[in-house]
Amino acid sequence: MKAEEKELFRKAILRVLDANRTRFGLSVGAIALHLSQFGFNAGNCDGPGAFADAIQDELDYLKDKQLAEEILKIVSRENRAWKITPSGIAFVDERG
Repeated sequence: MKAEEKELFRKAILRVLDANRTRFGLSVGAIALHLSQFGFNAGNCDGPGAFADAIQDELDYLKDKQLAEEILKIVSRENRAWKITPSGIAFVDERG
């Protein structure tokens, strides 16, 4: 993806997380499902696996920027989930 597309992709991820402010967060699969409303899907990458990897990479980036955070699962680390932080909410509200 080009730099502009990555920025739109990150904003779309934040919007998906913003729409689900529960304490449980969303998995990468759930985020991928909702990203289609913003025009992002597996067709933007080299298949479904690459799309999930791209989402995970951007979630790690958003985590580093403190705009998203991972919900730690006590039972199983494999079931990763993410939610938006207060900084992320402010970012979406300001820059939409």
